[in-house]
Amino acid sequence: MPFRNIFGQEHAIDLIKQAILRDRMPHSWLFTGQANIGKFKTAVALTQKLNCKKFGEDACGECDYCSQIAEQTFLDFHVITPEGNFITIDKIRKSLNWLQLHPDRAKKRVMVLDGAEHMGHEASNAFLKTLEEPTPHTLLILIAESTQHLPETIVSRCQQIRFRSLSEKNTERILRMNTDLTSENIHFLNAFSMGSVNENLIVRLEIMKNIQQTAICWLNDFSAMNLEEMLRKCETWGKSKNEEWSLFLNFLETWFRDLTWILHGLPEEKVINRTISSEDSLNLELRNSAKYFNAQQINEIFDRIVKSRRSIELNANKSLSLESLCLYISRSASCKIK
Repeated sequence: MPFRNIFGQEHAIDLIKQAILRDRMPHSWLFTGQANIGKFKTAVALTQKLNCKKFGEDACGECDYCSQIAEQTFLDFHVITPEGNFITIDKIRKSLNWLQLHPDRAKKRVMVLDGAEHMGHEASNAFLKTLEEPTPHTLLILIAESTQHLPETIVSRCQQIRFRSLSEKNTERILRMNTDLTSENIHFLNAFSMGSVNENLIVRLEIMKNIQQTAICWLNDFSAMNLEEMLRKCETWGKSKNEEWSLFLNFLETWFRDLTWILHGLPEEKVINRTISSEDSLNLELRNSAKYFNAQQINEIFDRIVKSRRSIELNANKSLSLESLCLYISRSASCKIK
């Protein structure tokens, strides 16, 4: 995965290339931004660039070193990921012991800590010592969605690059290049990608369509029967291993964003959900749903969606969090009706 194969992150990649060109590589990078927008791929591309057998502006992506790095079998490339929701102190200690060894083939040993915000207190302290006293033959790349759950002592010792959410143009480009999906399904996925694309998004296409259909029915008729059905779905989605809870929150974000658009009389071609089904029926559903809410309520619902996602990521009960959010939205709709 050379730099040239990463789309939508030209700014981040240019900063890295400039650091390489000027021989000002920091001993530790911190890549931040939402999930699945190219942070890990950029870490792989950087490792390939530093070790490629063919010297050029970018890695070749074809030599044995580049191939081994892409497959994570290169002896001087190591990736740490969370086990469940945590990166344990034992895992950090073993990885730091590996880091102290002299490179086998490369000029530098590269260690990627993907999901750095999942380190516990002890793990963070152990990792901090390495950041404070880096060895000349090592490069550390930390990857996190934000710095919010990282100690300031770690953030301050890294060169941070903020990765941007992918534009609709780039998500569509990635989907067209890497899948054989129909244009209709590409538009559907693009609407709910929320600025990121990964393989799981494509695999779960039908799951997403089912979530969308169930949610739209509820968002157009806040009857007790529809609410009861939504609460049953929330319990199921919260227990599933396919992260339906996240897809449901993604959908709600797009739906209420569209309601804001409609309430302010903005051009309907900018409405995200217009590509889900026939435009006439969907526009009718959006307008009908908009009758239940005012601008202040929508802003408050957005806040609740963000808080629900954050709580779940911090290990709150998924089903209860989704159910609580749905009850809040239903109460808001009832208040507007009155």
